[in-house]
Amino acid sequence: MDVFEELVRERSARRPCALATIVNVQGSVPASDHAKMLVREDGSIVGTVGGGAAEGEVISKARETMKDGKPRMVSFNLHDNPLLDSGMVCGGALDVFVEPFRPAVSAYLFGGGHVGLVTARLAQSVGFEVEVIDDRPEFANAERFPEARAVHAGPWEEVTANLTPDEHALIFIATRGHAHDTKVLSWALTTPAGYIGMIGSKRKVQTVFNKIRTQNVPSERLARVHAPVGLNIGADTPEEIAVSVVAEMIAHIRGAQAVSSRFMADLETSRRSAKGEDGDVDPVPAERVSGLGAA
Repeated sequence: MDVFEELVRERSARRPCALATIVNVQGSVPASDHAKMLVREDGSIVGTVGGGAAEGEVISKARETMKDGKPRMVSFNLHDNPLLDSGMVCGGALDVFVEPFRPAVSAYLFGGGHVGLVTARLAQSVGFEVEVIDDRPEFANAERFPEARAVHAGPWEEVTANLTPDEHALIFIATRGHAHDTKVLSWALTTPAGYIGMIGSKRKVQTVFNKIRTQNVPSERLARVHAPVGLNIGADTPEEIAVSVVAEMIAHIRGAQAVSSRFMADLETSRRSAKGEDGDVDPVPAERVSGLGAA
């Protein structure tokens, strides 16, 4: 099986993969000094960079690059580490460059109003493939969102029935009211989407969450939701909110440590609860409060 043909297949299927290439060799190596190996998301491979324990290390690093999107140079010197000499490098040394190929991230934006409009533009500018959904055709149309991958207008239940976000997808909820947010969030929680964010004040978030809880949704599922959404930058205007939201999405994708608005709201809730000022809201777990100092 050809490495590049398989690379094209994986990318066409929108699955992440990584390509490992020997770029420097010193001494005797059983593989070509330009050998390539494709590593799929599940760790399976096409091609080889020589085999042995060192190749296993390359596969491990390749899977890391698929998660954080950062290429790596993996170097081996058998004089320093003879335990790796199980067939890949016969007493020599080599460098293997590992580069990730990740599909463009799909971002599903619910709500085509002012915030949705500027968030879509910013999300597209950083490389996300955006789909916009609104139940009002005047707010969800190709003229308003000319660069979106798709624009859907219609009842929430009908549109969401045809959407299939995967575990890498981003969902941002910014509809025009609590009832609409509740419908969309109920659906979002049934998907494997890696990021779910909902706009709104702490009071609005609690109102929506309480409605969701009446549907017997487990608390751990609600814990997936970034709400209030975005990084805590004091955002006020639609443009600033868009920056906050897209920045949090990027932090999620990169696995970066960032202080979200949700965390700040949870911290304030915890403090108020400890003082007996806000007894109607569940206090945040102590480990999440202590995590702020480590961020």
